[in-house]
Amino acid sequence: MAQLETPPLEVRDRMRQPVPHPATHQVRRSGARWDARPGGALTRATMLAGSLVSAAVGGLLIVAPVHTPAAAGTLFGVHIAVQGVLQLLAVRRSTASAAVRRLLACGGLAALPLGAVLFDGRADTVFLLALWTGCAWLLRGLTMAISVTSPSVSHVFVYDDVLNAVVVSAGLFMTAFPFVSPEQLAHVGGFVLMATAAFEALAAARRNSRTLRAID
Repeated sequence: MAQLETPPLEVRDRMRQPVPHPATHQVRRSGARWDARPGGALTRATMLAGSLVSAAVGGLLIVAPVHTPAAAGTLFGVHIAVQGVLQLLAVRRSTASAAVRRLLACGGLAALPLGAVLFDGRADTVFLLALWTGCAWLLRGLTMAISVTSPSVSHVFVYDDVLNAVVVSAGLFMTAFPFVSPEQLAHVGGFVLMATAAFEALAAARRNSRTLRAID
């Protein structure tokens, strides 16, 4: 006669198996990896916040009368410092490798003193203001571009590559263009920031908040 009861050893082994927690349960679907943690939402939020800051500062540079390097430096300094803080907030919840996190954290930390220098009026000439602003944008664009080349970063959208290219190109343009007045610097920088804000908002809108990537 066949035995219908489950052997006691098998019952004991099943009871010892851990039950997966729903908050950390991961599912593989169509070769993609999904995660229920809120990291992607944080990245999307910081990118949207960065685009709003860029648009606001760019609009002020275009509309407000900027007659001195100190006035323009105040706006550029606020923008650079806020972008550095947002990058540090995104790195804090990163699931990327330690090398990528350190790279992005260094970029965010370096933006803080650069923003303070511009905000404090240390760049008292148009040339120095454009140079420091361009260097800050170059630093941000290069750190983001290098981070997405890491093997630990997956599902990178083409919009992120375009955004990095725009930021790097803006930094190179600011360091190389021969500005003749604070007004010209403010207007050109404002339009550059408006373009950067548009690409950053597009990249954030196309980003899936559940997909694992560099700073989510």
